[in-house]
Amino acid sequence: MLEIHTRWSRSSARFSLPLAPDTVKDRLVAAAEDIRGMRVRYVTARRVVLMSSPSWRTWGDLITVELDAQEDGGTSIEVRTAPSLRLSFSDWGQGAKDIRLIHEALTSHQLPR
Repeated sequence: MLEIHTRWSRSSARFSLPLAPDTVKDRLVAAAEDIRGMRVRYVTARRVVLMSSPSWRTWGDLITVELDAQEDGGTSIEVRTAPSLRLSFSDWGQGAKDIRLIHEALTSHQLPR
């Protein structure tokens, strides 16, 4: 089960997948195109940064996904969300929702491609 921690308008979660970091990164970039209102801002070797569109809940979230290789060949994934408008005190659950969407997109197809 995915455990999401939220404090004020920031949320975070950690989970692992039995896939190589490059595979997870490629899947995340491909999945972001299919997640409504989410777009890739930039990609580095260990990080994917996404932006969610504004809605009635929030002015948009900056979503940072950190990928770390595990000794068993899998990937440890940390997802953090923060509002694009720094003065936001609440995101009405949008950050946690964004994390769930990313988790679902990455875990819906566990078999390596």
